[in-house]
Amino acid sequence: MRRLIAALWFGSAFFLIAVAAPAAFKAAPNPTAAADIVGAMLTRWHYLSLLAPIALLALEWRRARSLVLGLLLAAIVMAAAQALTDVRIRAIRASSYTAISDLPRTDPVRRKFGMLHGVSSMLLLLQAIAALGVVAVGDERRTNDATWGPASAGPGTG
Repeated sequence: MRRLIAALWFGSAFFLIAVAAPAAFKAAPNPTAAADIVGAMLTRWHYLSLLAPIALLALEWRRARSLVLGLLLAAIVMAAAQALTDVRIRAIRASSYTAISDLPRTDPVRRKFGMLHGVSSMLLLLQAIAALGVVAVGDERRTNDATWGPASAGPGTG
C-alpha cells in the first residue's frame, strides 16, 4: 500500500509538471483557457498532495527513518502553502478586469500574479522532489530489509 501511495503521489506530480500543464498551454486557444484547465487540475492535485503524505505519515510513523518523516512533514507544509497560494492566484484572476496575460508586464496585478505563480510552481516542484525522495528511500529500505531482514541470518553466516 505504501509503495502504491508514494508512486501515485510522485507520478501525479511528474505528470502534471511534465505532461498535463505544457499540453494544456500548447493546445488551448489562449493563455486564459489554458490557465483554467491547469487550475482545474491543480485543484484536484491539492487533495492528492495533502492526502498522500498524510497517509504515508500514518502508515510509516513508527518504522520510518527520520529522513522519510522529515520529507513527509515538509511535503505536507508545502502542499498546504501551495493550496493557499493557488487560492490567492484564483482571487487575482477573478478580480482582474482583463486576462492577466493581457496586462502590461509592469502592471502591479500582473507582477503579483507572476510572483505567486512562481512560488506555486516552486512548491509543486519541491513536492515532486520530496515524493521522489520518499520513493527512493523506501526502495532503499526494502533492498536493505531483503538483504538483512528476518529471513536472513545476517552477514557472514551464509
